[in-house]
Amino acid sequence: ASGNYNTQLTPSDHDEIGFLVRSFNQMIQRLTHARHATQHSHSQLEQQTNYLSTVLSSLSSGVITIDKKNILRTVNLAGSKILNLDLAKQLEQPIDTLKIIAPQISSFISLIERQNSNGINWQQQVELQQKKGLQTLMCRGTALPHAGWVIVFDDITTLLQAQRNAAWGEVAKRLAHEIKNPLTPIQLSAERLQHKYLPMLPQEQSETLTKLTNTIIKQVEAMKYMVNDFSDYARNPGLQLQSLDIGLLLQDVLALYKSNPKHHITLNEG
Repeated sequence: ASGNYNTQLTPSDHDEIGFLVRSFNQMIQRLTHARHATQHSHSQLEQQTNYLSTVLSSLSSGVITIDKKNILRTVNLAGSKILNLDLAKQLEQPIDTLKIIAPQISSFISLIERQNSNGINWQQQVELQQKKGLQTLMCRGTALPHAGWVIVFDDITTLLQAQRNAAWGEVAKRLAHEIKNPLTPIQLSAERLQHKYLPMLPQEQSETLTKLTNTIIKQVEAMKYMVNDFSDYARNPGLQLQSLDIGLLLQDVLALYKSNPKHHITLNEG
């Protein structure tokens, strides 16, 4: 009665008392075996639970389980981190209460409720409006036999952004190639104008032609640098520092406007 299952009575004669003693000893042996089997099963259950907890805690994906009544049963650390919410405090609570506690994940909870009601395994993407911006989750639901559902979800926001950057980088390279094609003919045409018409013009007009064609050539070179940087979309262009004569810069700029009769510009040199 006190739990000492090692107790064994000494067998007596082959009478009623002896039969009772033998029956008692057999009962004690069966109880001992049953207790050992129960302890072994309990030990295995604890080992499996600890193993599962260790695996779930090491996953980068969020994992939650809910029963048939949509009660939150388990959650791993990554799940709370991805949703930016301590889900461990909401265990044994209906998941629809999370819509009140954390309205920013309402679409996530609604997705789970809607998909689980269909009774089939599912996979779908959902977007959440978090404080840090729009967050995209890839969610997968798997039915547990007679137990509910396990939901696995990953934050794919960074992955989608990287894919978009790669796509725009490819677009940028193609556009840069198309933009760069006519730049060289423009530059060669300006140089050709200088070479062909400069000796034929008076001094005053030749200076104007020189300034205008030099402006075209310089601007084409600037556009080439800009297009090259545009083609390297994913890489920030480095600074290229160099000395500059501010007077020459002003003259180049003014050369673009002097030909317009509506503009009257005076440059004080000194």
